[in-house]
Amino acid sequence: MVITQRLRPGREPAFRRWQDEVDTAAASFAGFLGTDVARSPGTESEWTVVYRFDGADNLKLWLDSETRRALVVRAGEFFEESPSQYVLIDEGRDEAVTVAVSHPPVPGREAEFLAWQQRVIEAEKAFPGFRGSELHRPVPGIQEDWIVLFTFDSSENLERWLSSSERAALLAEGREFRGFTVKRIANPYGSWFPAGGPGAAPAASWKAALSVLVGLYPTVVILTVAIAETWPGAPLWLSLLIGNIASVCLLTWVVMPVVTRVLHFWLEPEDGERGTDARGAAISVGVLTVFAVAFWLVTTVLWTLP
Repeated sequence: MVITQRLRPGREPAFRRWQDEVDTAAASFAGFLGTDVARSPGTESEWTVVYRFDGADNLKLWLDSETRRALVVRAGEFFEESPSQYVLIDEGRDEAVTVAVSHPPVPGREAEFLAWQQRVIEAEKAFPGFRGSELHRPVPGIQEDWIVLFTFDSSENLERWLSSSERAALLAEGREFRGFTVKRIANPYGSWFPAGGPGAAPAASWKAALSVLVGLYPTVVILTVAIAETWPGAPLWLSLLIGNIASVCLLTWVVMPVVTRVLHFWLEPEDGERGTDARGAAISVGVLTVFAVAFWLVTTVLWTLP
């Protein structure tokens, strides 16, 4: 479920605290897989929140719960307008710039609507940077609208399509279906790194790489030592496989969320913050140095003692 919501000025701190409560509450429901929160691309006050569940039934239990209703009532003062909500039943892709278009029901004209959508997709394919398009049918009992997602590799290429004469002609051709809303959504399917907070650009590649190293190095060393101690005669190919599976799981769900939270000031510096690059890099290198010395002592010195 993808929700876009526009905050009132000055409400971001309270919104973040409230969103943490919502995330904790959603995590207690069956089928919950995770939440991603990020500012929508190209805006100052609009935020995108993605809730991932393992199926429509469990999502509906969360949507209809008294817990969620109470939280939503409390949040009314944060937003300038009613949030937009899209429910997507499918596996998604983490692409560059994704737009969600919500079309109201078209009873009796589904075939005509689908044919028009196909013409739109064929036109999109001719534009540079087009990555793909997905059509999501209404979900009975959860969402009545048709949802169309289309993705371009950059904001510039997206704007080229949105402002094109080809798109304008298609919209005129399908004017019977013009009662739709268009929303950009930020990083809808998540990753190890958040997708840029207010006033901040996405994390630079070198920062992301160094952050991964901070989490990866101690995880791999600890797992390698643990496997060697508990299973001394393990075949190399099998111990590596087990270690890689365990390290990926730990990095995704345990280690990297902690690392990105601690280094948030560096990965996503606020406007006006100075010296964050040097401070964040120094902290990262310092942590790696401490781990290296500790592991050297354990593996080289302590293990050699009688």
